[in-house]
Amino acid sequence: MSARPWTPRLRRASGPLYAAIADAIAADITRGKLRAGERLPTHRELAEAVGASVGTVTRAYAEAERRGLVRGQVGSGTFVRDLTDPASYSPMLDRSRIDLGPTAAPIVAGDLGHCALAAALAGLAARADLGALAGYQAHGGSEAQRAAGARWLATTGVDADPDEITVCSGAQHATVLALAALASPAGVLVEELTYPGALAAAGWLRLPTHPVALDEHGLVPDALARACRDSGAKVLYCTPTHHNPTAAVMPKERRLAIVDICREHGVSIVENGALAPLVAAPPPPLAALAPERTYHLSSLSKATIPALRVGFLRAPAAARRALEVAAAATVWSGSPLLAEIAAQWITDGTAAAIRDARRAEAAARQQVAAARLGRWQVRSHPTAYFLWLELPPQRRALELVEQAHARDLLIGPSHVFAARPGNAPNAVRVSLGAARSRAELDRGLTILAELLDTPAWSALQ
Repeated sequence: MSARPWTPRLRRASGPLYAAIADAIAADITRGKLRAGERLPTHRELAEAVGASVGTVTRAYAEAERRGLVRGQVGSGTFVRDLTDPASYSPMLDRSRIDLGPTAAPIVAGDLGHCALAAALAGLAARADLGALAGYQAHGGSEAQRAAGARWLATTGVDADPDEITVCSGAQHATVLALAALASPAGVLVEELTYPGALAAAGWLRLPTHPVALDEHGLVPDALARACRDSGAKVLYCTPTHHNPTAAVMPKERRLAIVDICREHGVSIVENGALAPLVAAPPPPLAALAPERTYHLSSLSKATIPALRVGFLRAPAAARRALEVAAAATVWSGSPLLAEIAAQWITDGTAAAIRDARRAEAAARQQVAAARLGRWQVRSHPTAYFLWLELPPQRRALELVEQAHARDLLIGPSHVFAARPGNAPNAVRVSLGAARSRAELDRGLTILAELLDTPAWSALQ
């Protein structure tokens, strides 16, 4: 028996019918009634179902495609887009738009990072051993680079021996290496809202993901214990410090409870610490509380400049060989030039100086956000690069994203971060870092506040 074709639930307001159909598509994607890749009815089928002309449906599908909700394929039909892909909610990005969508390192006045990079490149060009830095290197990094990585991790409370460090091409590469080394058919436990890169890595490795409930402090211990029992998964991926997308910092007592549960169920931990350098004096990382089972990843991209694609993965010493094999299988070896700059910056204090400047800029931008969005339900941290905006019931996240896009403003809907997009909360993540200045950020947040104060376009419930 074939599945019943999708029919929009229309509650027409004063606008045209084609817009109401597009609104219905948006609402049912938000509710999970329409899923990525699903084929929508033909123009004629939908026209008959809603009592409209074929031309009206054609215009409705064109409007939905303009909003980034669907894609048309000549000869095959119209399909729901995969909205877990960040590119799908920022179509036609150009410099005229205000970008509050992706996580990006804030721009600092005078841009200390770019000035330091220019000096570092000039210094490399003058070095007598430049030829050696132009070749391949050890899969997991040189001894000096691993020692620098250990020093960098120490700034966030991770006590690591250089022999426990694998140098990676950024935190995303470290995520892939860790999950590949720990992979099992039972899959990975993840926070119900998590970094999209982790979901992409698990999907690429064909590992099922099992969402675990969150509260304002991070992972809920009882929910984790239940997920461990129900799924049989032996790997947990989580971000206890500066959680993405909610910016939560898990308190020490909660971390101890999470560690106890993982020990009880024999679960290894992949701890994302890429954003931890932005938090001054955070609670001890899981790698410090359970070093025997924690794979802790960090990088310099978020704390210094995105171009410095160098990451560090601290793992139990026994895992080093497996991680080097995984590194060889993925990138063979990272860029010696970038790794050399990273090691130099960590050693001479440049990385810490840029981190501090970016932390200060993030704090200033959070103050701008508080002034514009303070009366709304916002979750954040004083030095976070973004905030989590929970919407009132009468507003729908995807509608707000569409309204913002119409005003040349990009924001991130919650389903991009949801392990189960159909169950995403009614919220958006607002990046404060990608705007080119505080003044541009203020303009973007002013537009967002105006939209929040404006009645929704659709009366769909």
